[in-house]
Amino acid sequence: MSRSRTLSAVVLGTLALIFTAAMLIQAEPARATVMVEVSLDDMARDADAIVRGTITRTGVRLEFEAGRLEPYSSSELRVSEWLAGGTGDRLVIRERGGEWQGGGHWIDGTPQYRVGEEVIVFLQRDADQPGRYRTYAMAQGKFVVLRGVPGTGGQVRRDLEGMSFARWAGQGMQLEAGQAPVMALDTFLARIRAVRTYFGGTRPADELGGVR
Repeated sequence: MSRSRTLSAVVLGTLALIFTAAMLIQAEPARATVMVEVSLDDMARDADAIVRGTITRTGVRLEFEAGRLEPYSSSELRVSEWLAGGTGDRLVIRERGGEWQGGGHWIDGTPQYRVGEEVIVFLQRDADQPGRYRTYAMAQGKFVVLRGVPGTGGQVRRDLEGMSFARWAGQGMQLEAGQAPVMALDTFLARIRAVRTYFGGTRPADELGGVR
């Protein structure tokens, strides 16, 4: 399956599930964003770029779209390493939505970046403007690097608070809270490199044994 078809399936599936889940859990006091889970292997294979770096600046700007102003959030990343797909020492991650002078809106499931965060991000290029990127698979594509005692290896974790994943069992769709296990940084990076080398962006991820 091509990258564009893979991402389209993820986006369409996510939108459908958000609507379905809202109907299923409307009696519950707490709401969660419902998404189709994308495995680490699938993201490593299908992302246009994978970058490690530190967020140096964030902001929101209004842009004209379909005759009206829409907020877009931008986060500048100082690149320490390109794991796949690009060059340069800086890039901007652009996401739809954001708060603007007390107004605006935020789309559930969109990742939020904070100045000073060290992250590893899976990215998709804007089809109309290849120099622009957004996070692949929404919040699932952002991993925060956690640093411990100096001299020890770091760890990585996704922020999946308030998110649920849809799974299919014998009796239909079930919702499970998003789990964000901590992984060793070295293991995480090695896995990404192995997937990119092995799949070449074309082979199904389950051949290697998918990692969630």
